Amino acid sequence: MSTLSLFVVALAGIVGVAVVAGLGYLVHRRPALRGPLTIALAAALLMVTFYVGLAQVGGQGGEDGTPAARCSRTGR
Repeated sequence: MSTLSLFVVALAGIVGVAVVAGLGYLVHRRPALRGPLTIALAAALLMVTFYVGLAQVGGQGGEDGTPAARCSRTGR
């Protein structure tokens, strides 16, 4: 990974932790929000999982967009 991509991943992690901490504080102060907030976080988690899966499938091709060649262990 390049330095820029590592920086973006680290920044996204820090922002994610800050958001979760902020939402935890909000639910602590206003317990009536627990139900709607739980549903919203579950939906966001499913969306993130979907996008990560798409990114993994999309990243399996070659640099020019062609599918990656499969290598066998026999070297043929």
